[in-house]
Amino acid sequence: QWTKQRRSFPYFRAIAFNNEQQIDSAIYYFDKISVQHPYYIKSRFLVGFGHTFSKRYEKADTVLSAFQATDSLHIALKNLQLAGVSLLRRDTLRFSTYKTRFSGKYFAFSQEEELMKQSYELIKKHKPKSPVIAGVMSAILPGTGKMYAGKLGQGVITLIQNAALGFQAYEAYRKDGWKSPRFLLYSGLFTFFYVGNIWGSVLTVNIRRQEFNDKVDGQILFNMQIPLRTVFNQ
Repeated sequence: QWTKQRRSFPYFRAIAFNNEQQIDSAIYYFDKISVQHPYYIKSRFLVGFGHTFSKRYEKADTVLSAFQATDSLHIALKNLQLAGVSLLRRDTLRFSTYKTRFSGKYFAFSQEEELMKQSYELIKKHKPKSPVIAGVMSAILPGTGKMYAGKLGQGVITLIQNAALGFQAYEAYRKDGWKSPRFLLYSGLFTFFYVGNIWGSVLTVNIRRQEFNDKVDGQILFNMQIPLRTVFNQ
């Protein structure tokens, strides 16, 4: 309300929206800040991070790359931000280029540079599981797909469930025949759990992959944001 009628204060409106995590509105007002404004440099960095936070990585890359930093601190900070965007895009080759420029001499973000390298190594070493393999394994032996995905306990439980239902269906067929209500009941339950076990294994792999990506991306974003707060005292 204080800044509404004052055209010279888009920066304060942008900061207010930014603190409310209304990122698009914050970017809109940050973009109104002229080159002569004392907070122009800070605004450019926050616009870049805003697009990154909103997963508009290509736009963030464009904004940060177009910004001409002159101060050595800002050049190093820009390099760190672009490195983070590259990692979020899983462009490890481009990240390697930015990584070579990490100097470690700026206390404001030397730690974040090291943590960014750790995220890079984590991404490189991570071997994502295949949902197809998980599905095939579960089709051959129920529960093994979940074990493959890293859910040992769930896999064992699934194996026991399917084995128990399969055994009951076989016993019902052996003693009462395939038309018996008991066989129809247990064979139906076995089919339901068997198909669910295959689908569940595929889903588990995808969930585990998403969990990994969310965890790594959250750490990268954190290591991009903290230096901005430190450098610009926000």
